[in-house]
Amino acid sequence: MPLMMSRRRFLLSSVGLALSTPLSARAVSNGGLRIGLLADAQYADQPPARTRFYRASLRKLQEAISRFDEEDLDLCINLGDLVDKDWNSFQPVLKAVNGARQRFYHVLGNHDFDVAADYKKRVPERLGMARRYYAISRGRFCFVVLDTTDISPYTHPDSSPEHRSAMTLLERIRKTGALNAEPWNGAISDRQLKWLETTCQKASKAGQSVIVFAHHPVFPENVHNLWNAQDVLGVVKRRRNIVAWFNGHNHSGGFGEFEGVPFVTLKGMVETESSNAFCLARLDGGGIVLDGCGREVSRRLKFRNP
Repeated sequence: MPLMMSRRRFLLSSVGLALSTPLSARAVSNGGLRIGLLADAQYADQPPARTRFYRASLRKLQEAISRFDEEDLDLCINLGDLVDKDWNSFQPVLKAVNGARQRFYHVLGNHDFDVAADYKKRVPERLGMARRYYAISRGRFCFVVLDTTDISPYTHPDSSPEHRSAMTLLERIRKTGALNAEPWNGAISDRQLKWLETTCQKASKAGQSVIVFAHHPVFPENVHNLWNAQDVLGVVKRRRNIVAWFNGHNHSGGFGEFEGVPFVTLKGMVETESSNAFCLARLDGGGIVLDGCGREVSRRLKFRNP
């Protein structure tokens, strides 16, 4: 793969419900896939705030990319919040990402939309995303990328009907006393939930296991969780070919199992002045081996039985 990828090629290859991409020779010979994962770089040219060192994230991101480039990876996933705020923050981090030898896919995070109102609609395009949620087909795996910012107070200008609708929903959730009734979270629309069901069904017919990537967690219960986490967990329970879930958003990281499915929250890269956080994942027929780097935890994840 060339060191640089054109914007047009990136956009075209991102389109589609399930993008079919040939496996690398290594993946075919070893029977597995290798993925680079990182979350919550939250870069911005601003001073540190408490435990968050925004300027240091550019160096950490470059360090993670250098580590990924040493490996023969099949793809890399950014689990959201590549920037902390401001449209101009995207330029240096995307220069680093787009210069990587490895192919990066992006998940939308809440901080990615902390830009001026006129720029909010342009965020997915800025990240090279043809669709806000999509699926990638690789051999016996279907990787599903969700948009957990779908319904939220921050993805549209304050004067928009979408913003007002999200705030009405948030107020309704707050009245129930829900732990996750916070404005930095969000919900997945009914349309996206239906798409998730359909995508999993198609993957099942193709004999594929589904691994989900998102920004907000849905399990275990936490203040950072998606507003309608229970609806998503309902899909996980019904669609037995969903075998793993990865997300960011909660910088402390986390882990839990629901219906035999491991749910992994990666630690936030922006946290601490010098210690990094990212990981390499190796998939095989029975599970995933996570090789944590820096503060990220190494784990052996087992897939549930269909």
